[in-house]
Amino acid sequence: MSELRAAGSLDVIGALRAERDAFVGLLAALEPAEWELPTECPAWSVKGVALHVLGDDFSLLSRQRDSATNSLELMAQEKPGWDFRRLLDGFNEAWVHRASFMSTRLVRELLELTGQLTSDFYAAVDPDVLGEPVFFVGPAPAPYWMIAAREYAERWIHHLQVARATAREGPVQIPLVAPAVAAIMRGFPAAMAALPAPPGEAVSFVLDGSGEAWTVVNEDGGWRLYDGVDANAAVRLGLSPETAAGLFSRGLDRETILSKLEPTGDANLGTAVRDGLAAVFARTE
Repeated sequence: MSELRAAGSLDVIGALRAERDAFVGLLAALEPAEWELPTECPAWSVKGVALHVLGDDFSLLSRQRDSATNSLELMAQEKPGWDFRRLLDGFNEAWVHRASFMSTRLVRELLELTGQLTSDFYAAVDPDVLGEPVFFVGPAPAPYWMIAAREYAERWIHHLQVARATAREGPVQIPLVAPAVAAIMRGFPAAMAALPAPPGEAVSFVLDGSGEAWTVVNEDGGWRLYDGVDANAAVRLGLSPETAAGLFSRGLDRETILSKLEPTGDANLGTAVRDGLAAVFARTE
């Protein structure tokens, strides 16, 4: 291997603040009718997505910062027998519906405030202290640096959804794309568990123009993530910031993904990686 380091913690505090500033700025530029435009989230308008982001902020500040009862625990009392996904979706739908009375000005003002409060909290908390699980990484409690990175990636995805719905510029600049991709990459070892490859086989993902890269290596039958690029990787896949943003926010259909991703190296493994990315991240109609 070359240029590889064990995947370390991520510092997304600056990105959290920059993305929220950009998101609030985008919302401030919208005409009233644009708030009602549909988005890729089938049940939600632009305003609905903004309210969802705001609800996430309220929830994380309450349960993570202030140790209040988790909203899903309260939801489970009302809906016994519902699994985690159904509880989460149910809570999100109920929140967006009940908060829809808010004015768009108030939504913007609250998002600006909660953006500051959440970034301040993540800047103050010990990044290595364990908190709640980040389920796309694994079921075990995650350190707070990973929790903050997950929150950043979700905000970035919703920002892109609103930008596409309103034909505005989204957060596709490298300083905003790179931390989101780095966060999502932390889930790749689990996501690639079923991908067949000989021990020692490596797949490198490179974010073009950024100097950022990540490599997943099959070690003793399990994949492990490294920061950096392996010059001898069996497969290398370069991603432009625009392609990475569209792919990881599920803004591209399957055929577009297949046409934009051009892995080099081992053809069979490269095709399997490309097809796997299309299967997981393709936009659903």
